[in-house]
Amino acid sequence: MSANTHMNPYCAWSNTQVRHAVPVATSVHGALPFAADTCTSNMVSFQFTAFNPTILNCTVLASNMTAHYRITTDFSMAGYTTLKNQDGRNIALIEWRRDKPLVEIRNMVVKQFVAHWLKLADDSIHHTMKVKGQKYIWVTPQPNTTRLYPAGNHTTPDLLAQITCAEDGVVSLDLAPSVITSGLQDTCIVATFLLQCGFTSIEGILIEGRAAPEM
Repeated sequence: MSANTHMNPYCAWSNTQVRHAVPVATSVHGALPFAADTCTSNMVSFQFTAFNPTILNCTVLASNMTAHYRITTDFSMAGYTTLKNQDGRNIALIEWRRDKPLVEIRNMVVKQFVAHWLKLADDSIHHTMKVKGQKYIWVTPQPNTTRLYPAGNHTTPDLLAQITCAEDGVVSLDLAPSVITSGLQDTCIVATFLLQCGFTSIEGILIEGRAAPEM
């Protein structure tokens, strides 16, 4: 398994395939103006690094290079991925299943199918995400760049988050200050992980008889 390959435990996608899990789009129903370059200088940056050997086991660093999250996938536990914050507390749990993986984010997203939470739209060019009644849109305006906007007919929508994938496999996430203050930081970390590990294609086996880690 290559160190630069992002995949779920039961899915053999190449890095290039995973990066295009969210198809490239120029707009969402014509409602969002997507510029080729968007300034992220006022955003808070995180970097998914220390892949062991993939993003399934990695560390998320803040801009000051301190570890803010640890992502761990334990194949002995029926294919569960846990995300812990810098205090060592579980903030999210993904259960990899043969047909549809499940996700749960503490205090933000109740346990549900990942494909339902990060739903691919009918036009197949963007994913919608719902958190506590509020809808958001993840869209890829250009290769290796995915952006989060609030859903709705906004003339000039606010850029909430931006995921970028470098050629060397490094994944970066930039968050607007409003995302931090509104409590969406953990949610965006989880969404970034899922969008990068190829959750949309699950082909494998579900190991029975193991209890899920505690949230």
